[in-house]
Amino acid sequence: MKTQNRNQKQKYVFWMNRSSSILLVIGAFLVTSNTVFANAPSGMTVSYNLETQDLRVTITHPVSDPTTHYIYKVELQKNGLLYNTSTYTSQPDSNSFTYSYPINATTGDTIDVTASCIQGGSKTLQHTISTNNDQNNKSTPGFKGIVLFTALVISIAMLQRKHP
Repeated sequence: MKTQNRNQKQKYVFWMNRSSSILLVIGAFLVTSNTVFANAPSGMTVSYNLETQDLRVTITHPVSDPTTHYIYKVELQKNGLLYNTSTYTSQPDSNSFTYSYPINATTGDTIDVTASCIQGGSKTLQHTISTNNDQNNKSTPGFKGIVLFTALVISIAMLQRKHP
């Protein structure tokens, strides 16, 4: 009789452990799918030409219809203060495009560029003006997804250890 109760208890713990793991996977999927629907720009590069005082922002935002799903706002901050906000009603290309902005800046100034999608989600990149007019691309594509996946794997491993 005790063996039967112990077996039932072990089966219950096994199914509870498995159910917890399944719920955790479903929860992680829902969190990441919300990010996917928001569709923030997947990439952005910024360059500045000291001679022409021209800031070039190249945005990668793959969409199926750039007239209904697009980057609607690009906001520029210079040294932490709002400098310019440009709004748009479509994006020039269904994948990648470049906007140019005149901005009076000197070596050492920092320019924060934020591109926002009409359906939600945004991406911010900081560019420090330097004398070699290089591009600063400090974005790490897929970083949030890697963090979520790692957290999911660690959580499942911890659940498995608690209930062998």
